[in-house]
Amino acid sequence: MAKSTISTAANDDNATIEPRELRPLLTANQAAEHLGVPASKLEHWRGTGEGPAYIKLSGKYVRYSHDDLEAFIAQHRRQSTAQA
Repeated sequence: MAKSTISTAANDDNATIEPRELRPLLTANQAAEHLGVPASKLEHWRGTGEGPAYIKLSGKYVRYSHDDLEAFIAQHRRQSTAQA
């Protein structure tokens, strides 16, 4: 997989942030499979704003980042049924 190094322009000493792996964006079907829900549920969530953050490319293509899916999962983690 590709790695990315980000230079910090604010520092004159060419400081860099550690490289991180760049993972490809997921299609709606791939994201739905990752979450274990139907792709139609992701489409519904996009309309209501309830689902994970998504990326709209060229006004037509919907993609999801791994980080956004993991954040969505973390936001919905519960310890008991008493939690909202």
